[in-house]
Amino acid sequence: MLTQMAQSKKASATTTAFGTIVVLISAVGLAAQNVVSRVFFVPSTLFGHIDFGGFITSAPSNVVMLLAIRMAMMAILLSVLTPWLYPRTFDDVKRLPQSPKLLSAAVSSAICLFLGLTCLYTSLSKVPAGIAIAAFFIYPAITILLSRIFFGQRLRPYQLTLMVIISIGVALTNFNSTTAVDSSSLIGLATGLSAGLFFGLYGIFAERCLKAKSSMLHPVPFSLVTFIGVSVLASSSLLFIPPISVSPVAWPLIFSTTLFSASLTLIAYILNNFGIRYIGAALTALISASAPALTALFAWWVLQESLNLQQSVGIILVTLGVASLSLKMKQH
Repeated sequence: MLTQMAQSKKASATTTAFGTIVVLISAVGLAAQNVVSRVFFVPSTLFGHIDFGGFITSAPSNVVMLLAIRMAMMAILLSVLTPWLYPRTFDDVKRLPQSPKLLSAAVSSAICLFLGLTCLYTSLSKVPAGIAIAAFFIYPAITILLSRIFFGQRLRPYQLTLMVIISIGVALTNFNSTTAVDSSSLIGLATGLSAGLFFGLYGIFAERCLKAKSSMLHPVPFSLVTFIGVSVLASSSLLFIPPISVSPVAWPLIFSTTLFSASLTLIAYILNNFGIRYIGAALTALISASAPALTALFAWWVLQESLNLQQSVGIILVTLGVASLSLKMKQH
């Protein structure tokens, strides 16, 4: 009995360590693709030497078009990789309609991901990457709070305290006392916060798919279903919004940069979904809390975007607040 318990603890520790490494790599990949996403909309000087970016404007049609192309590429790339990642992917997808609850959770995940990414790309087109991600990264806290609500557990005082700290951090990154707040900054803040809300909901539905007790979906078919779902939703939306306005010369750069970004995003999302399965949404959120700081660091290194002291303190508060909230929730 003692031997079995020791083996069980060792296996659990190994799983947690593996899941932690997976989510850390995912956080680095997502931070890098956040910076790449901003390049589409804002002309930048990469590493202080190479002029690049600003291929399209931040019009809603362009944002949704970019999302449709990126998700279609990710779905194609993942389909090609399934024989190595998880050979039973297409069989699982075919069987998905046989489980209505699992199917509805997967579809809901795709809807939330579509809305969240649309808001996130809009935010990245309006404000510096570090600021946009600081506003967006309230989503781990939302995920945890929604998880508590779904399980009928009361809100604890420390949760409210940490949510106030996170809110102060978001305010510090977005409202600079020395600079007037313009409409573009307000749109960037509003869409960043909205992206956080939708990603919080996405986390809830993803956990229902990936950690269901009766039946659960493997991360690879789940990712494929959500990528296809987002691509279909984005493509369909283009029928109801103003026409796309892109210069013909920009298309080759858009496709090549999108392919690079799609590859980064694909790796990050798959690893994140594996992380949720191995260590749960709460601990995944805790580790992923490094994303605002990582994004600000990448933006400073690659795009030469700098933050003042107030904004840096804000990002630190968001990072520490989300990390503390996730850790406390994991302990209870």
